[in-house]
Amino acid sequence: MSAAGSRANVSRLTLWLLAAMLVITWAVLIHVLRGGMTVTPPVGNSDVTHCQPGPWGEVSYSRIVIEPPESVIVAANPKGRTPLWHFPGYTIERLGALWDGITLTPTERAHFTDRKLWEIMPEGIRLRPNVDVVLSLSPETRAQIYSVLAEFPENPDQNDPFRFRADAAAEWFAHSGLKPETIERVKRLLYRRGTSLVCSDLGLILPQIPTLHERTRLIKTLARKSTLMVKLRIRADSDIEALDRYWGRGQRAKDIKPLLQSLVREGNGTTIDIIHLLPRHPRSVLYTYPTPDEPGSRTYMDCHWSVLNFFNTVPDERYMHIDEVNRAFSDEHHPITTAPTFGDVVMFAKADGTVIHSCIFIADDIVYTKNGASPNAPWILMTLSDVIAFYPTAEPIDIQYYRAKSIPVN
Repeated sequence: MSAAGSRANVSRLTLWLLAAMLVITWAVLIHVLRGGMTVTPPVGNSDVTHCQPGPWGEVSYSRIVIEPPESVIVAANPKGRTPLWHFPGYTIERLGALWDGITLTPTERAHFTDRKLWEIMPEGIRLRPNVDVVLSLSPETRAQIYSVLAEFPENPDQNDPFRFRADAAAEWFAHSGLKPETIERVKRLLYRRGTSLVCSDLGLILPQIPTLHERTRLIKTLARKSTLMVKLRIRADSDIEALDRYWGRGQRAKDIKPLLQSLVREGNGTTIDIIHLLPRHPRSVLYTYPTPDEPGSRTYMDCHWSVLNFFNTVPDERYMHIDEVNRAFSDEHHPITTAPTFGDVVMFAKADGTVIHSCIFIADDIVYTKNGASPNAPWILMTLSDVIAFYPTAEPIDIQYYRAKSIPVN
């Protein structure tokens, strides 16, 4: 073939790949607009952060805030929920000791130790506090009580609350369309958990809001998440082979390498959103929220399900079951002590070995994660430090790295 013919073929291939990339971009945008998410304008400093150099290439990110579309919001019941606090395994003496160790006003102490509010059962104690007393708690006292309630799944409002980065609190309610009085009601009930601001009292707030529109806007706003828009810089002299080895893990080189080659340009080069470099399943769900009526959206569609399906074309039904999840981690993965690479599992464990979260290493300090099985938990990109802050514990978290035995390092 002549040099001219070769150049023509390369040109046609390049144009085809760029066209395909454009189609993917518009497909993602349409997906977002139809129900994946809503992007809210950034507040404050929206500068680009450049990652440390590594085999992933020149990676940078900008912070964005997403919220669920109205189509996935369950109609907000104006009746809300009356407080019901579960203390599994607690005895009368143990619950009394708990109140002795918490900073309470005399009125609060008399209320919470009133046995008429306690329901003593073989499996523990349930307490039905007065709504006005709960609403009047200080942020410090609320944090003390709710940190105990959060230990038990029987208290879903505290165990899996709405939360947002405390250092970006202004972004939580910015451009929300909420009335000032609604925002003030919510802010009075916020408390700190680690480096996050937390809201566990939606059921107490809703009865105070008269319109369905405002209640829906509130739920959308509380479900907002701070996430990352990540870019990879491609230059004319970029090592495409090395980038392909890194981003093409999981037998995906045939898809990644031609795309990277098509982006090589003279001069300043170009950038690509790494959503185009992810495997098919995470690419299809990134920045989206599960719909409440979707099977598994409140049960098995959690962090572990998302991690184990990262390289799968379609989700594996086995990971709907916790015993299969445990087997997959124990039999199909092995711990690593070397530097993690794209697709490795990042495991959060307590000192006793209890696993509390898992996510996927992407590059530098960036991970792919779904923080919980709630419909309020989207699939997003976060920094590892932000995810650690999302799971505060009284004891240090042991960060462990695992690699799938079936996926060799390129």
